[in-house]
Amino acid sequence: MNAYRPSGLTRVETILANAGFGAAVIAGMTQATPADKAKVAAARKVQGNLRALIGYADEPAPILTPGAAQFKLGKNTLPSFGMMLTPANGIMAPALADIRAAFELTGAYNLCPRASSGCISACLVFSGQSGMPAAQRGQAARTAFLLARPYECGLIIGAEIRAALKRHGRINLRLNTTSDIRWELFAPEMIAALAAAGVELYDYTAWQPDNRAPSSEYSLTYSAKEPAHTSDEYLSGILAAGGTVAMPFDTPRGKPLPETWHGFAVIDGDESDERRLDPAGVIVGLRAKGHRWRRPGGNDAGFIRSANVAT
Repeated sequence: MNAYRPSGLTRVETILANAGFGAAVIAGMTQATPADKAKVAAARKVQGNLRALIGYADEPAPILTPGAAQFKLGKNTLPSFGMMLTPANGIMAPALADIRAAFELTGAYNLCPRASSGCISACLVFSGQSGMPAAQRGQAARTAFLLARPYECGLIIGAEIRAALKRHGRINLRLNTTSDIRWELFAPEMIAALAAAGVELYDYTAWQPDNRAPSSEYSLTYSAKEPAHTSDEYLSGILAAGGTVAMPFDTPRGKPLPETWHGFAVIDGDESDERRLDPAGVIVGLRAKGHRWRRPGGNDAGFIRSANVAT
């Protein structure tokens, strides 16, 4: 794989870095002092106050989604948690203007800066219960809290991780269930602390290997997009170097995925979401979810690969 040469931080990453998000997660997870505990309680009060401004009860709400409430995470053998945010620039939608106003968000925000039109159409956030208006509004409220009050959000996330570890001992964690933020670039100390505490971190990413690289502490699976964005040659290079690539196929539910793609083995990524356990250099085959890509013209760019032409 190419040498790791991180690019400059995005606006979202800069906001989180400047607010000390990583330090907040550590403080919430360790709660090493009475002051840390008091900060968590205060952060939850702030979250409740902000949620009341957009029609929710004046009380905090969980930020991490447990596997029991998310179909894919629920298939994992290790208890799993994910953070469901509004992907790409979805928080800028006109329908969410009241949330942006209540949280005093100004300017543009993009949580998936490498998103293509194809992956937006097929995004997990538009499938199943996640696609329901109430769920999407909840994701937007969570996203707005992260962007408007990063430190308080980090404290609460850390406290939720602390509770999960106390109950389970070890957990899986996907901070980017529906986003693509490079946490390891601006909060490496957070990644190290989570790993040391028993958190198995993993994510899918649309960033290229020279902008975002996996480590022993943070497993990353690269995303195949339309051939115009990720050519077969580019994907083959990642696979040949030992990386893994997630690729959606038009294979119907209950039907077998192709066995190979361009000579590389395809494993069934729908059997579980525990990507840390995947062998090196394989395609993580996924059956395309959602419905937008099925509309006329919805897959013209070829984001969803045809199972009939995989070789």
